[in-house]
Parts: sequence; structure tokens; C-alpha cells
Amino acid sequence: MECPSVTASDRIGAAPDGGRPFFVWRHGRSSPGRHDTVTYTQHPSARARDVRNKAILMGAMALAAFAADAGLAERPGLLARWRDARGAQQRTSADATVHDLSIAAQQRRYRLLDAHRGSGPAPLIVALHGGGGNGASMIARWADQARRARAIVAAPDGIGRNDRMGTWNAGGCCGEAASRGVDDVAFVAAVIDDVARRTAVDPRRIYVTGFSNGGMLTHRVAIALGDRIAAAAVVSGAMFGNEPRAVAPVPMLVIHGERDDVVPFAGGTSPKGFVGRMQTRPFLATRRSVDAWRTTNGCTAAPTMTRTADAVVETSTGCSSGAEVRFVDRRAGEHEWPDARGADGAFDASATIWQFFAAHRR
Repeated sequence: MECPSVTASDRIGAAPDGGRPFFVWRHGRSSPGRHDTVTYTQHPSARARDVRNKAILMGAMALAAFAADAGLAERPGLLARWRDARGAQQRTSADATVHDLSIAAQQRRYRLLDAHRGSGPAPLIVALHGGGGNGASMIARWADQARRARAIVAAPDGIGRNDRMGTWNAGGCCGEAASRGVDDVAFVAAVIDDVARRTAVDPRRIYVTGFSNGGMLTHRVAIALGDRIAAAAVVSGAMFGNEPRAVAPVPMLVIHGERDDVVPFAGGTSPKGFVGRMQTRPFLATRRSVDAWRTTNGCTAAPTMTRTADAVVETSTGCSSGAEVRFVDRRAGEHEWPDARGADGAFDASATIWQFFAAHRR
């Protein structure tokens, strides 16, 4: 469910959180030793040839699926952007530290980038990757912005294999995390606590954001931890309609593209079979998710409307709780984390989200 715009970066290579096919990489990363079991008996050389051919076939199928879905032939600059973003991810990952926590008798992990320079408390951004990835891509997405803002970024890993193919239990999706009923809200709360013990976190400036499956979890974190969260932002995520009542109003920013073909703008079941099969509930339409937050925050007046190069921005202020709701409707947007280096070159999700966060504190 990850498909950032720069950013096939996260589609190719180690634990691609940006890989558009949610589980195509399970096949793409497959190897005879781990995933193919050959039980028939035949001459060793024939067995080796069959296993090798099977691995080649599986790799070719995965590559074809990726190429078709990513539209490489139609986007000649994609490979160059991937190389740039891949290099950025490797550089920023080297700057981040890795920390393990034990939650409900299970080892969990998060990455920490402390870009705070100074003696005072700093804002904390908890960034939740999309399905099929890990926290490394979120560190890369936020590193430059965090350094400019002198912020701390914590990027947890979802439930997956070998710190990859991570998923979150968002209530109606996705993957192993949902099927096992993992309490990922408790994990995020524990990450916030652990980071606060290690660094100078400002308790009035704790923010949560997420992409795709991570955006779905962001909704639930904001609902459950609203008394601790200063603001939240969701990119290409959705609600399911089974969320509990929010413990407190939370300023919310929602960014979603109308051409999203993984988490549809109109809601329902994902047209991508690998995602749709993991859903236990249909996605709410994006506007219904936005309206749910307007109701929670006591926003009754009609929102103000502004237009940008590729979006209509609806802002609800003057809400009875004082917590605003902002909705960025990207008319031509796809399932992506928009980046200033991307194809449109116009919209930067990280910068937009930080601008929203910086205006809010508890």
C-alpha cells in the first residue's frame, strides 16, 4: 500500500515501504531456500534446475507486476528519482539509531532520528510507514524537514518478517498485524514514552503521522491518545467506521488523492486484490473520515476553500474544541506520499504536514 511519488525509492530494494503492490515483494524477495519446498525425488541436477527455473519464473513475475504497476515505461524519470531517494534513505538511515521494546511479550523496534540541537525541549514526530515497509523510509521522508525544524522523529516498524513487509492493525486492515489482533496503539504509546526517556521531548508538541496502512493507524492513535497528541496527519489512509469515540479533540490534517487506486478516495473495498483480501471492513470514503473528525472537534461551520496548483484545501476553524480540521483534496493525486522532487514538483507532504503541526501544541 506504499507508493510515494518520488519515490519508487521505496518500491525497490531493502524493505521498500514505497512498493505499490502491497505484497508483490513477498514473491519478488522469494528464494528457493526459504519459500520453495521440493518434495519429489529426482536426479539432483534436475532438481536444482527445476528449483532454479522456479526462482527465475517467480522473479520474472514479480518484476513484471512491479513494472506494470509502477508504470516505468510511462515515467522515464522514475528510475532517476528512485536512485536519488534510495541514496537519501541510506544516508538518513545511517544517522538514525535503532531501539527495541518488549510489548505484550513481543519484541518491537523503532528508529530514532534526533535532529534537535539545543538545550530546550523539542517536538516529536511519530511517523508510521505504509503496509509492506518499515520505519527506514519514514526517517528518509522526514530527515530534511526534521533538521530544519530541529525536531525528533521516531519511526516504528510494523509487524513483518525480518523488519520488512511490516503491517499495522488499524481495525479493518491489514496483514499479519490485523489477523493477530496486535495492539499497535499500545506500541505507539510505548514508543512515545521510550523516546521521552531518551531525549528532550516537549510533551506539548507530540505529533503523529502516517501513510496508507500507517495513516489508518494514525486515525486510531489520534482517537486513543488524543490527550497526548498535539496534532495528527494522514496521507492516503482511511477510517473504517468502527472506531471508538475519541478521548479528546485533535487537530487533524487529511491528504488524499482522488486517483488513489489502493485506498480509494470513494471508500469501499480496494480494487487491488492483495489489499482487498486483507480488509475485514470496507474503507470509509475520504470525506466521511474528514467529517468524522469535524464532528469530533465540534466544527459546524462550512469550511473555507482555497486552491493550489493541484489541490483543493478545505479548512475548518472556529470549532468548539479549538481543534481545526484541514482536508487537502489532491484532484490528480494517486496513492503516494507527495514529495517536492516528485513528478508534479509542486506538493511536498512532509513540509505541508510540518507547517500544520507547527501551528498546534497542547
